[in-house]
Amino acid sequence: MRADDLFQQHAPEIAGYFHRRVGSPELAADLCQEVYLRLRRLERADGGAPLQNPRAFLFRIARNLLIDHLRQQHARPATVALHDPALRLESEAPTPEAAASSAQTLAGVQAALTELPEPVRQALLWHRLEGLTQREIGARLGVSERMAGKYISRALRHCRAWLAAALLLLVVVSAAQLPWRVWGADQRTAAGEQRLLTLDDGSRVTLAGDSAIDLHLTGHQRRITLLRGRAYFQVAHDPHRPFLVDAGDARVRVTGTRFELRRDDGDRVRLTVAEGEVVAGGAGRRLTLRAGEQVEWTRGHLGNPRRVDVDRALAWLEGRLVFRDQTLKEILRELAPHHPDRLLLLDHELGGRRFSGVLNIRNPDAALGALSQTLPLTVRRLPGVVVLSDGP
Repeated sequence: MRADDLFQQHAPEIAGYFHRRVGSPELAADLCQEVYLRLRRLERADGGAPLQNPRAFLFRIARNLLIDHLRQQHARPATVALHDPALRLESEAPTPEAAASSAQTLAGVQAALTELPEPVRQALLWHRLEGLTQREIGARLGVSERMAGKYISRALRHCRAWLAAALLLLVVVSAAQLPWRVWGADQRTAAGEQRLLTLDDGSRVTLAGDSAIDLHLTGHQRRITLLRGRAYFQVAHDPHRPFLVDAGDARVRVTGTRFELRRDDGDRVRLTVAEGEVVAGGAGRRLTLRAGEQVEWTRGHLGNPRRVDVDRALAWLEGRLVFRDQTLKEILRELAPHHPDRLLLLDHELGGRRFSGVLNIRNPDAALGALSQTLPLTVRRLPGVVVLSDGP
């Protein structure tokens, strides 16, 4: 098992273990990060040789780090048991309150890091994510080792609370992106997942990543509520049971056709018709759209239809996203539902750089690699989070 995968699997246990013993979320986060860096160094040293008991190995590292810390504090306990019952962590899904807190925390991390001067931010990222020494950082930045240390200290003082909370809350990163209404959805996909559903009438629904729907199928009608994300519908023809899809204030009605409905944050909704006819309604207005047409609702108000390239709009069904002169910020927003980790862009100017091309969303890391080959983009991975910044 790779170091990143092993750490991500047990990060919440490690964080809870440290937090209960040192009583400080900031210090617990620092110790968690040291476990991760030590694990990465060991992986590089032994070439990734398989472990017989990966969890025990990981907690042995954590235990030794804790003992070293307690020694320094002159408070070492007689023993720190590896099989401490307190190491168990409840497996229940995080509450909506915890999820909302996690979302705020990660947004705070991004804001805090963005506020730092470039060399200070870069020094912190190299130190915390890559484990570089102050001397190595100073050489890269062209400053003294002492100045590199000052950069790191300044950055940590600036955003230590956010960084600590982020490490402790990585366990709910994916859940943090879910509004409360999504928690009870009948069908829900995680970021990076795609799911095909076959309904009892033979209709098929393809859910993109980070999407959710409710199903209400009766003998008189077929009704689906799109709570989040995007869904592609292949509706079995049945003139006696209309097929209805709601997305906020947006309404769609068909008897048999193929179309996509997308609902973004802020209740912006977009309908794309691939085949047949679809009746769209909202705010007292109704339109009939045909194949090759698209329309949007903004805050419940239905706009005017327009012609679109359906193959491009629905390329995600074939594992592709097609971009034409779009900003990196827009591209990352489109890529986010297809990547299993949270994407954090730290450079506002870089977010305005433009890109044209096709990205493979079935291999989202390769998609980020393709962007980094075209744009001055540096990709750094932390369990649950991908940090994107300018420069080497």
